[in-house]
Amino acid sequence: MLNVRSVAKVAASIPPLVVDLAIAAAVTWVSLTTASGSYPSSGPRRFDAFAIALTIAVGAALVLRRRFPLSVMAVCAALVAIFEVRGYWLSLNQAGLQIAFFTVASRRGRRWILAAAAVTFPVLIYSNLHEWIGSPFVIWLETAGRVLVIAVVGDGARRLTESRAFMAEYDRQVQRKQHEREQRAVLLERIRIARELHDVTAHHLSVIAVQAGLARYVLETDTKTADHALRTISEVGSEGLAELRRLISLLRPDDDEAGASADDRPAPGIAQLPVLIERVGLSGTPSRYTIAGRQRPLPAGIELCVYRVVQESLTNVLKHAPGSSVDVSLEYEPEHIRVTVTDAGPHAVPPQRSRTPRSAAAQATDHSGAGVGLTGMRERASLYGGALTAGRKPDGGFEVTLTLPLDKADADEFDTPALHEGESVLG
Repeated sequence: MLNVRSVAKVAASIPPLVVDLAIAAAVTWVSLTTASGSYPSSGPRRFDAFAIALTIAVGAALVLRRRFPLSVMAVCAALVAIFEVRGYWLSLNQAGLQIAFFTVASRRGRRWILAAAAVTFPVLIYSNLHEWIGSPFVIWLETAGRVLVIAVVGDGARRLTESRAFMAEYDRQVQRKQHEREQRAVLLERIRIARELHDVTAHHLSVIAVQAGLARYVLETDTKTADHALRTISEVGSEGLAELRRLISLLRPDDDEAGASADDRPAPGIAQLPVLIERVGLSGTPSRYTIAGRQRPLPAGIELCVYRVVQESLTNVLKHAPGSSVDVSLEYEPEHIRVTVTDAGPHAVPPQRSRTPRSAAAQATDHSGAGVGLTGMRERASLYGGALTAGRKPDGGFEVTLTLPLDKADADEFDTPALHEGESVLG
C-alpha cells in the first residue's frame, strides 16, 4: 500500500524545472497526437506545418511559466488567438492557455488575476461559441464559470503557498529563539554554579584556616591533635583544588563578588534531602525517599549537584503534576552515585486537587522534558562528568535520572558486601 506522505515527499523533491518540462512535453504531445488522429470541422484550415509550429510554441512557453508567469500568459494567449484566427482547430491549444492562466493566479495578486482572466475569457468564448451546441447564454455562463474556477483554485494555491512559507519562517524563528533561550539558560546556570562552587571553596578555605590555627596552637603541646589537624587540611585542600578545577572554566559577575564572599556557609548537600522531600510532602505531594548502598562522604560539589537536581525535579513535579506521588531514590555504587526522581504523572492528579484548570494536552506539553530547567540540570551534570536523562515512562509518569562518577579513591573505600536499604521519608 502506497504511503501518501512518502509519495508527496518524493514529488516535492523533484526540481520545478523538471516538472515544467514534463508538463510542456505532455501538453505538446497530447495536442499533436489528437490533431493527427482526427481533425474536427470547427476549423476550415488543415493542420499544416504552421499549426504544428504554433502548437509546439504554446507547449514550449510553459517551460518558463514559473519564472515569467505574466509573459508566458501573454505569449500563450497571443499564439492561441493566432491559431484560432487562422482557422485551425479552435480548442486544440486551450489547455496550454489555461495552464498559463492558472500559473498567474497561483503566483500573482488578485489584480493580475483579473487582468489575466480578461485576456483568457475572450479567447475561450470565441472557440466555445463556434464548437459548443446550446444556448449562447449557457455557453457564456459555462465559460465564465470555468475561468472563475481556475482563478479561485489558483488564488487558493497561492495563499496556501504563502501560508506555508510564513509557517516555515515562523518555525525557523521559534527554533532560533529556543536555541537562544537554551544558550542563555546554559550561561545563567554556569553563573549560578560558579557562585555555588565559590561558596563551597570558601567553606574549604575556612576549614583549612581553622585547622591550621589549631595545629599551630597545639604543635608543641599536643602532637596527636596537630597531626589530625594537618591531615584534615590535606583532605580538605584536595577537595578544594578539585572544585577549583571545575570552577576555572566558568565566569562569574564581578558586581556580585562582594555579596557572595560574605556568605561562608556550605552549600546544601545529600544530608538536606530528607528535609527538602519532607517539605514537598507537606505541600500535598506524597513522597518517598530511599537510600541504597553504603553511605559515605562525597565531594561537596557532587553533593550540591545531587541536591540541586532533586530540588529542580521536585519543583517540576509541583508545577506540572501537582498531587502526583513522587519517589526519590539515592544509590551508592562502587564507581558512581545515582539519583532517580520518579512521579506518577499528571493523570494521577484527582480533579479536586488540580488548582490550575488546564487540559491534559497542555499538561503533557509542559511535562515533555524540553524545558529550560532540564537544560540547566544537564549542564550541571556535565560539569561533574556525569549524565542526566529525563523522559516519560510507559505508564505516563516522568522520570529524571542523574548519574555522577566518583573518584577511584572513593571507589576503593566502598564496601560492596555492606549494601543496605536506607530510610524512607513519607509525605
